[in-house]
Formats: sequence, C-alpha cells, structure tokens
Amino acid sequence: MTPRHRGGPRPHGRARAAAHATLAALALAAGLHPAPAQAAPWTDTVGVIGTTLGAATVPAPATFTCTGLGLGSVRFTWSAVAGATSYTVSYDGGAGSVTTTGTSVDLAGLLSGGTAWVRAHVAYPSVTWSSVPSTTRTYTFVVVSLCG
Repeated sequence: MTPRHRGGPRPHGRARAAAHATLAALALAAGLHPAPAQAAPWTDTVGVIGTTLGAATVPAPATFTCTGLGLGSVRFTWSAVAGATSYTVSYDGGAGSVTTTGTSVDLAGLLSGGTAWVRAHVAYPSVTWSSVPSTTRTYTFVVVSLCG
C-alpha cells in the first residue's frame, strides 16, 4: 500500500520544484511593488519653478556690550544684523527676555544680576529664523550697576 497525504498524492521531483519556484516568485514580486501610499511621491504632479535653491543663516550680532547706568540699571547694546526684523535679549541666565526692534535695551533691578545675551531674528513670509546666541555678558544690580 502506498502512503497518501491529505488532499491527494504529493507531487514529486520537478513538479514540486516548479511549485516552490512559483510560490517564491510570487512572494518576491509582491514585495517589490510598493503600496499606493509609498508610490505617491513619484506620482505628484506639482510643478517646480526655478533652477536655484538658496539657503542662509542668521548671524548673531558681532558685538554685545553692557554699560552700568547707575542706580540699579544697565544698558545692553549690540551691532545691527543686516535684514534683522527684531532682537531678543535674554537675561537672568535665560529666565527673562525682552524683544525689541532696536539695538539696545535698558534693564533695572535691585540686588540681582546674571548673564545676558542677544539673538537676531529675520522674518520671512512663512517663518522667522533666529541666530545663535551672541557672546554673553554678566551684570550685577546693586546700588551701582556693574557689567563684565
């Protein structure tokens, strides 16, 4: 008696090899075709105009100085950055800040001090870019203000 498998006799030799090769080819082909969502970037019909792509960085102000004004106040002054639309002076180690369109800020306080720096900002139509922080300055408010 010949042993039989469920579903009928098993294919032998070349027939079995051909069946395995066909299944392997189908599995491979299924993996090579990207899903519709993955193919979408290649079918986008949005046109591109122009031949140049530009990039830039916003430089930090070249100078950042601190002047004691007396009676518990200091003035921070910095050089203008071409194209800058505003500046943010961070003080008290970054705990406080003030934004201005000018190139100086006066701060007043009593028995406090810290570290300050400035960043330049350039506003473009859809985004505002900021510079890295400038050099830092230390300050102390006592009866007479000190800067370093």
